[in-house]
Amino acid sequence: MKKYLPILMSALLFTACKKDEDIHPTDDNELITRVELTFTDVTTKTTLTYTFQDKDGDPKTAPEKFDKIMLDKGKTYTMSLGVYDDTKSPVEDMTEEIEEESDVHLFVFKTTPASLLAITLVDQDKNGLPVGLASSVLTQSTAGTGKLNLLLKHQPELNGVRVKTGQEAGGSTDIDLTFDVEVK
Repeated sequence: MKKYLPILMSALLFTACKKDEDIHPTDDNELITRVELTFTDVTTKTTLTYTFQDKDGDPKTAPEKFDKIMLDKGKTYTMSLGVYDDTKSPVEDMTEEIEEESDVHLFVFKTTPASLLAITLVDQDKNGLPVGLASSVLTQSTAGTGKLNLLLKHQPELNGVRVKTGQEAGGSTDIDLTFDVEVK
């Protein structure tokens, strides 16, 4: 066995030093520097817009704007999202790209406490799966505070297999924001 050890070590060293193949992604994540959530009261048609903005897109620096969402208790709102890249001139409206590629995008909303907001995604992609650019929001009947975690999942095909199932699992995350929420 000892006489084969140098051969085994050479073979291991040779294979360990072999250059890995370059892997090229088939669908890149988007740079998103601004997200706008627009809530419209279905009864009064009053519109409220709340914004997250990080102009340089660097998560290591503080955002320029991160609004607290304030909604009335016991109300139903429609919610639409606007997604932008402010690093481009003119500003690039990423909402259009997400709509065009809706079969690989999914917005996920998580509220804490869960009873604070009931969010139902109302738009669908060509496969009948939810997207989340348009939603219905029902606020709880009593005043309260909490958090709204907004995720944008980027779920392109992997090796020719569809990844998007309408669930959060799979793909990568383009947006991960947590807004403070007050229901008053």
